[in-house]
Amino acid sequence: MSQNSLSPKALWSTYVTKFANTEFGGFVSAIDYDATRSITADRMVETAVLARWAMAEGGFTEGKAELVQSLADFVDPLHGGYLEFLEVSGIPHELSSVKTAQRQFLVAAALLEAAAHGDGDLTAGREQLAHARGLLVRDGRMLGSVARDGSSVLDDRSPAAGAAAELLALARIAGLSGRQEDRDAAAQAAATLVERHVEADGSVPDWRGVDGLPVPTAKVDLTASSLTAIALAEAGRVLDDEGLLRQAATIVTYNSEHLWDERFGGHWNHCDLDGRITIHREFITLLNSAIPIKTTAANAWALLAYGRVVQTLPADGRDALERSIARTRGYIETMTDRENGGVFIGEGYFWTPPGTPVGPFVRQMLPPRDLPGIFHFGSSSFLRLYNKQATPQILTALALETTRTVTSDDLTQLAPTQTSEVTELAAALKPASAPIENIYAMEGVDLSGVMDVERHLRYIRSSFTPGQGYGWTPRIAPIGSGANQAPSVFGTHHSVANLRVLGEDPQELEQVTTWLTYAQAANGAFAEFPGGPADVLNTYLAVNAFQLLGHEAGPRDHEAAVSFLRACQNEDGGFGVVPGFASDLFHTNLAVVALDSLRSEPADPDACVRYIMASRNEDGGYGERVGTPSDTYSVYRAVGTLALLGKDLPFREEAIRFLQDCQGPGGGFSHDLVSRESLIATYHAVAALYLLDAEPLRRDEVQQWLTGCQTPDGGFSNIPGVTSGTIDEGFAAVQSLAILAKGLTPYFAIAVS
Repeated sequence: MSQNSLSPKALWSTYVTKFANTEFGGFVSAIDYDATRSITADRMVETAVLARWAMAEGGFTEGKAELVQSLADFVDPLHGGYLEFLEVSGIPHELSSVKTAQRQFLVAAALLEAAAHGDGDLTAGREQLAHARGLLVRDGRMLGSVARDGSSVLDDRSPAAGAAAELLALARIAGLSGRQEDRDAAAQAAATLVERHVEADGSVPDWRGVDGLPVPTAKVDLTASSLTAIALAEAGRVLDDEGLLRQAATIVTYNSEHLWDERFGGHWNHCDLDGRITIHREFITLLNSAIPIKTTAANAWALLAYGRVVQTLPADGRDALERSIARTRGYIETMTDRENGGVFIGEGYFWTPPGTPVGPFVRQMLPPRDLPGIFHFGSSSFLRLYNKQATPQILTALALETTRTVTSDDLTQLAPTQTSEVTELAAALKPASAPIENIYAMEGVDLSGVMDVERHLRYIRSSFTPGQGYGWTPRIAPIGSGANQAPSVFGTHHSVANLRVLGEDPQELEQVTTWLTYAQAANGAFAEFPGGPADVLNTYLAVNAFQLLGHEAGPRDHEAAVSFLRACQNEDGGFGVVPGFASDLFHTNLAVVALDSLRSEPADPDACVRYIMASRNEDGGYGERVGTPSDTYSVYRAVGTLALLGKDLPFREEAIRFLQDCQGPGGGFSHDLVSRESLIATYHAVAALYLLDAEPLRRDEVQQWLTGCQTPDGGFSNIPGVTSGTIDEGFAAVQSLAILAKGLTPYFAIAVS
């Protein structure tokens, strides 16, 4: 176990100083990871409310006057209650035409929480509670949302989080007043919350319909579930009701058992009603908000709930929840930015069918429109999870402060990489060489016998926007969450790579090169599109694309690109997606390859080698993070990264055997020994075997499987027989087929991924 290395006061200070709007007052909702700019200047009542709560319970005093005023700014002068969003200048935002149960009742709960700690009066909380109930409770049912003036119902579903916030407010009133009528109201609300929203196993469906049943899209949401446990624990304490306390304990136990990720650590933000983590799709084109991610805010809510509930248990019955507290604190430490302060929004993952997280991707497609930090691109909106929102800073500071008596667990992904065993293994590695070559000058590979080349070339050409670059797909306005034709650095890199492999020149080479240069940000990193969020992934894609295009000059600011990439190397030797973010093999590989493309290397190559060696497992494979299970993706990343650092992969036969064992019955590869076959996993396995001077045991079968993934429009799907994917799948298929045809050099297979 580690000492508690996070300072709640430091996190609080990060919020007060770095989210403050010095021009208009108040606090912005989201900033860049390095605090260089505000990316959502609009203001949210939820942030101001939680700050009021945290000041009272956590004892934080820095910025108190400004924070109290910030909440007061949200008072609705026309209709009572509180506005939920303000524009940067303080004018009501368009989203403030709606009032939602969770936010309105949370205002009341926070005002009463402050009163309970001697930091406010009971009247303000009572008045807000009465207003919220009059607005959002009709015929004994709580509504999801209504118009600002209450004239119309906008969402007649009942939210568990709203009911929990209402109970928390009522319990606080009962505890403060001691009046029997207040105690009766709290008891009735607690009974209603349990009866209507809590299942026998402790799961809490987040939304219920008019019929009282969970709506078709309902899930067990960690935030709503944790808030429910907090409310029941408080009601149980105030009312001296052992049944409510047991119910709260059942809920947090469910969260600990079903929402904790044993593979990478941390709680998922939701699971299905049956307690399983799934992605609801056999075939994945783009990540969307229905797919579980891990947010720091949700984990902080879970930590708050564990902390509240454990206090209600006898000393000899606290072990299980204290372990949950310790590991949750440990996970939150991995989301801490030790470069710039504060905590990141969270992390997302690659997924392989039917629902196994493969590795960090830090991106969420199609998030709710009222979520700060969203970027809009083409037909989609997405959230870069390495940026920072205001709310997680507050919640994390409060959760850590209120659980400070429990020491944080070290997660396996933070295991030391400087052990004597790792150091000796790294020092004993045989030297290797991967000569740099002009990858744009490669000869085309004839794949006409295993795929419809012309149809795929038309697919790529149709995704081109003149004067700019290539998109993820040729589609202009797809239905649903499909990617469109909007030019991107990702689409351009993968399209150009396939064109080179198939012996075709890219369209408008000079214009594409120029457009790529516009995607470089002031700090030297590249974004997926000019003006977007910049990171290691897109920096790799851009600088490697310059190589593929034959553009010798590279980025406009070469040194800034190198400096950014080097700044992403952590003390453990690995690289994160941005400076300060936890290391993983995926971004370590991309950073090293990008530096190689820029004719440079990591600031500490030896530490990088040790990080890779620390990621090795006994089964011969490598994990995405230290201590995580082996997967085909990570073996490929380890082999290629070591080669560029001048080292040969040790224990080659074990690694080959692990990869070969991942070939499935259909011929394709899965990302590990228990998952199902997928195109992306197949590409990584085929490429890794090639770099290890080996090949699949059933070579013809994997080739046939890859051919079966091509769809009638010329693209490729992630598994045979389903709808077309994006250029991501197209890249994986073409590169795999070219490797099997022995048409790629080792350097090309390492550098272009």
